[in-house]
Amino acid sequence: MADTALTANKKAIFGLSMGHFMVDLYASALIPLYPFLTSKLGIKLSTISLIIACGHLFSSMMQPLFGFIADKMRHRTFMVWGLLMGAVFIPLTVAANKAIFMALCLLIGMCGNALFHPQVTSLVNTFNYNNPDLSKYMGAFMGLGTIGYALGPVMSSTLVEYFGVYSLSYVTILGVLTAVILYFQVPKIPPSTINKSKENFFKIMKEILKKKTYLSLIWIAVVKSGVSISFGTYAPFIFKEKGFTLSQIGIIISLFFILSGISMLTSSKIEKRIGAENIIRLSFWTILPLVMLFMLTIDKFPALAVAIFVLTGYFTFLSVSVAIVAAQNLMKEHKGVISGVMQGFSWGLGALSLAPLGYIAEIIGVEKILIIMALLAFLTGCFGITKDLKQVFKECV
Repeated sequence: MADTALTANKKAIFGLSMGHFMVDLYASALIPLYPFLTSKLGIKLSTISLIIACGHLFSSMMQPLFGFIADKMRHRTFMVWGLLMGAVFIPLTVAANKAIFMALCLLIGMCGNALFHPQVTSLVNTFNYNNPDLSKYMGAFMGLGTIGYALGPVMSSTLVEYFGVYSLSYVTILGVLTAVILYFQVPKIPPSTINKSKENFFKIMKEILKKKTYLSLIWIAVVKSGVSISFGTYAPFIFKEKGFTLSQIGIIISLFFILSGISMLTSSKIEKRIGAENIIRLSFWTILPLVMLFMLTIDKFPALAVAIFVLTGYFTFLSVSVAIVAAQNLMKEHKGVISGVMQGFSWGLGALSLAPLGYIAEIIGVEKILIIMALLAFLTGCFGITKDLKQVFKECV
């Protein structure tokens, strides 16, 4: 291919982005339904929090390993089967009549998510052929996935409220069709990009976890994930308590993540103006004051509170593509592994916070949980960027 060093396979990137859209659509479909499932199955808030945390933790912790395997694969197996698993088992979760069956379907569906993400995120880098605009294409890829994540709640809540719990099975058909299209849309993996290194998985992970630079990037990703998951899990309980309907809650959560997707589509332009370090600080510093405003207005000015909550989504995800590109540039030979760490492993650690937070929420209330997570984000913006990481941003991003 002529001038491959400066080109991007836009057809491949578009296909990967559309697959990302569908996978994340399924991943978020259950968010507004957690209060519904809690009542339907007769379980406590702490129990559903534990189930959700375990599902996220298991699937997310597997992503670095799946990324390691994907780096050595000539086939796009994970990409296709990951989408199919989410398309089939996430809708079955809502139809469950027992908590154990719900947990099993959730676990399998999330495993599909874990299979999908490391390989396709790595392939976005692969099919950019060292294009200097990688941040822009990665932002588009991440943004479309987040917009899919945003539409999942409004899709699921509307279907369940008006057509019943089995109506989500219709969306399975879309996932199957997308998987077929994805298989033919995305080219085969170039042999030259396949990692032939004999390093084992645990050695690579040890290398990642012993370096302060990687740990800084991982911590930034963990905090972002924790904020996103806790807001998505507990905000529906707040809105339900304030009298919002199921479909209204779904729309609000969807708007939160639509703004998150838009933030990733625009982050590369903002980064060019203020720098990677400042875009992370902007992302984390704004969450706390917005959450405080949300709490102050939710009773007397609910429409304003909703607008503030939705705006919080924009700043929560503003730093995502910047951090991922920095990590991939640091570890070019193991893009799948580091992508799995930045997206999956970090998301799993963030989700792990749900287990204790569910119990704490029963004691102090869900509103205070959002404040705690926002405060953690603020402190990360203050102290989470090390000197080594500042240098990495200057050299790699």
